[in-house]
Amino acid sequence: MKRPEGFDPKPQLPVKPSGERKPRNQSASAAIRSRSAPTNRPAQVYSKASRERPQRAPKNVARVDKREVRRFTRASRRRRLALASVAGVVLVLFVVLAVAVFSPILALRTIRVEGTSVIPASAVQDALSSQLGTPLALLDDGKIGSELSHLILIRSYVTEVVPPNTLVVRIVERKAIGVLKRGGSYEQVDPAGVVVATSPTPAGLPVIQIGKAGVDSAGFAAAVRVLLAMPASVLGQVGSISATTLDNVSLTLTQGNQTIIWGSASQSDLKATALATLLKKCAGQPVLNVTAPLALACGPVQVVPTSTPTSKP
Repeated sequence: MKRPEGFDPKPQLPVKPSGERKPRNQSASAAIRSRSAPTNRPAQVYSKASRERPQRAPKNVARVDKREVRRFTRASRRRRLALASVAGVVLVLFVVLAVAVFSPILALRTIRVEGTSVIPASAVQDALSSQLGTPLALLDDGKIGSELSHLILIRSYVTEVVPPNTLVVRIVERKAIGVLKRGGSYEQVDPAGVVVATSPTPAGLPVIQIGKAGVDSAGFAAAVRVLLAMPASVLGQVGSISATTLDNVSLTLTQGNQTIIWGSASQSDLKATALATLLKKCAGQPVLNVTAPLALACGPVQVVPTSTPTSKP
């Protein structure tokens, strides 16, 4: 039977052994080889967008790197500048300190004495002459005190350094508060019992009568305490003060030859105020009693003071 035209079967192609199938075209074969061929480059994974347009490195990477380098360099420069500034300040301070301590520019050249009336200023300057030429920062207060201790009329002092080369010494002198009769002369003593001067007469100062006791006795301490509490208007009238103990003090005034029975040295401030009032009320009375400052008494008869025990200071 004859087949219609156009329905002839296609010729059979020869079959090759397995594994040797020939690709349909050359391009497909090349693609297969490129996918299966081993390579040393690491595999790269691209997204869909990256497959369409591969990413490129930004053009300003070098510029950014240079900017970072400059910024780091500026920070380092500022840090070095700050350290150099601190080191410079420390060096300047060290130089100034060295100049102040060791340089003869700030050495002692002048000693100025203030507050003296009895002590000659030259005596103080001579006592401190060994300090001349010493840098002001190295002046020794202990040595200054030792040198001034030989001047017994100095009660206290204060020093002040005045650059570039001056030392000011402010003196507080001892002042006599009374006299102690020693033989045929009178020793003027200050509240500490230091002899300020010696004179043939009391020189207008109260005569302190403490018997044979010394300036370290309780009687002397009581007499000084009473005299220090006296108002200036009354102190100038005191001719003598007797104190054998802390509880037995009496005074004699030069005007009117009045005797004041003081009693103990306690409440001396209150008694001194009461005495100033009593002197006005009892001007003609020879005896004034302020033993009890709130119960004053005066009369023509001298009464022996009664001892009132008090605690020792």
